[in-house]
Amino acid sequence: MYEQLSSLREAEQAEWLTTELVALDSTNGSAGEIEISNYIHKLIRSFPYFQKHPEHVWLQTIPNDERRNVFAFLPGTANAEVTILYHAHFDTVGIEDYGALSGQAFDPKALLAFFTDYTKNTEIREDAASGDWLFGRGATDMKSGIAVHLVNMFRYAERERPSGNILLLITADEESEHAGMKAAVSELRHLQTEKGLRYIAAINDDYIAPQYEGDDTRYMYTGACGKILPCFYIAGKESHVGDTMARLNPTSIASQLNLDLHNNIQITEQLDDEFILPPTCLYQRDNKKMYDVQTATSAYMYFNVCLYERSVDEATAELLNIAKTSAETVGKEYESRYIDYMKRMGREPKTLDWSIEVTTFNEFKNYLQTLNAPVADVIEQTSQTFAHLDIRERFFKIVEALQALDPARKPRVILFFAPPFLPHNYLEEGNQNHARVLEALSETLDVSEKISGETYRIRRFFPFISDSSYLAIHESDDELAALLDNFPRWGEDYAIPVDEIRKLNIPALNMGVYGKDAHQWSERLYKPFSFRVLPGLIRDVTARLFGNSYERQG
Repeated sequence: MYEQLSSLREAEQAEWLTTELVALDSTNGSAGEIEISNYIHKLIRSFPYFQKHPEHVWLQTIPNDERRNVFAFLPGTANAEVTILYHAHFDTVGIEDYGALSGQAFDPKALLAFFTDYTKNTEIREDAASGDWLFGRGATDMKSGIAVHLVNMFRYAERERPSGNILLLITADEESEHAGMKAAVSELRHLQTEKGLRYIAAINDDYIAPQYEGDDTRYMYTGACGKILPCFYIAGKESHVGDTMARLNPTSIASQLNLDLHNNIQITEQLDDEFILPPTCLYQRDNKKMYDVQTATSAYMYFNVCLYERSVDEATAELLNIAKTSAETVGKEYESRYIDYMKRMGREPKTLDWSIEVTTFNEFKNYLQTLNAPVADVIEQTSQTFAHLDIRERFFKIVEALQALDPARKPRVILFFAPPFLPHNYLEEGNQNHARVLEALSETLDVSEKISGETYRIRRFFPFISDSSYLAIHESDDELAALLDNFPRWGEDYAIPVDEIRKLNIPALNMGVYGKDAHQWSERLYKPFSFRVLPGLIRDVTARLFGNSYERQG
C-alpha cells in the first residue's frame, strides 16, 4: 500500500485512496464496517514511520460490539503535549437508492460512465462529463475525508513533521447511534492522562455542500449542532365508534402537536447567517395493531430537534409549553364539537372535563410514587419484556405501562427523551483558546482565497449531525437534568459519558471535502477542491494552531 502512495502526487494519492475505500462496502451495520477498519489499520501500518513505531497505530473495539475504531498517533518534533485531533468516519448509509445500479454503487468508474450518458438530469450529466467529479456511495460522506486525513498523515510522517502531535481517529457508526465516537471518548481521555496530551482542536473533514442552486462557496464550520429526540406518549379515552363525541381520541392530540411543532420556524433558533433546521416529526402512530371499531387508546410521536445556542433545559421548557398549547386547543375544539352535536340531537349537553394533562416523564414518575405505585419494578420488568424492540419503541412501552398504574387513567401527554442525544459544540465568546482557533481558521482562509481563488465563508454550526458533538459539553449538570431526568433508564439502556466529554472539551472545526447529493444515488465528490486544496488548508490551520509560520499549500 505504501508503494502505491509513494509513487503518486498528493491529489493522486487522495483520489487513489478514495477509490480504494469506496470499493469497500462499509454500510452501517454490515460485516464490511468491521473489515474496513482492518484495511485502514493495515494501510497506516505500511507507512515506514509506523513500521518502526507499530505501537502508534491501533484498533479500539467498541464495547458490546464487533466494530472497531482506528487510531494513529504521530508525535510532533517539539516533544510537547499540544495535540490536534483529526477525525472522520468510515461507515456509510445503504445502497437501496441505487436500485438497478446497486451492483455498481461502490464502483466510481462504472458510475462515471453511466452518469456521463445520463439524460434525465443535465447537472449530473455535465458534472460527470467534466471529469472533475468522483461518484459512488461514500465518495462524499465520507471516504474522501478519510483519504485527505491519510494523505496528510503520510506527508507528516514522511517529510513535514509538525511541532505538535497529530492524533488520527477514524470511527464506526456515525450514520446511526455514534457508538464509535462515544467509545472513542474513553480512549481520548486515556491518552490525555497517560501521555499528558492537551487537545487544542479537532478537525473533522465531513462533507460540505452547496446550500442553494449555483452556490460555489466553501463553507467552513467552527462547531456542530446538537440533537435531542423528544418523544410524546399521548393517552386518550377510548370509545366505540358509535359513541365518540364525549371521548378524547389521542390521534387528534398527536395531529395537533404535529401541526404545532413540525417545521415550525417560529420556534426555530434565530441565528444570523446560519443554516438552521426546524423541528421535524420523524414518527407518529397510534397503538392499534388491527382493525376494530374501537378508537385508539394511545399515540406515540417523536421529533428531531437540533440545538445550536439553545440549552437542553430551555428546549425542554419550550417543548412542554407547545404541548400544553396543543392539548388546550384540542380540548376546546372537542368541547365545542360536543356541544354543537348535542344541540343538533336535541339533547342537553353535560358538563364534561375536557382537560388534557401535559407533564414530563420525571414529574409523572414522582406523581405515581405518591400513590405508592411500583414504578421502578414496572420500568425494569417492561424493559426486559420488550428488550427485543427498538429502544425508542421500548421506551414508549415503559411510559405506557406507567400510565396504566394511574387509577385515574385520564387523558395525558407525557414528554420524555430517547436516543440519540448529541451535545452541541461551539466556540464561546470570551474564551481565548477558542478565539485562537477561529483566528487560525480565518487567517488560513484569507490566504487561500488569494492563492486558490476559492470563496470561503465561516459559519458556526455544521448543519448536519456530526461525531464532533461528542467532544465537548457546554451545559451544566442542572441544565442537563431536564434531559437526563426525563430519559427512561439513562445509564442502563443508553448513556453518553458526560463527565469524560467535559474533561475533553475540544473545540471542533469542520473543514470538509466538497460534494453534492450525499445519501443519494447521484452522490459525488468535487475532486479539484477536495484533493488539491483541502489537504493544504488543513495543514495550514494545523500549523497556525501549533504556532508555526505559514505553510504554503502544495
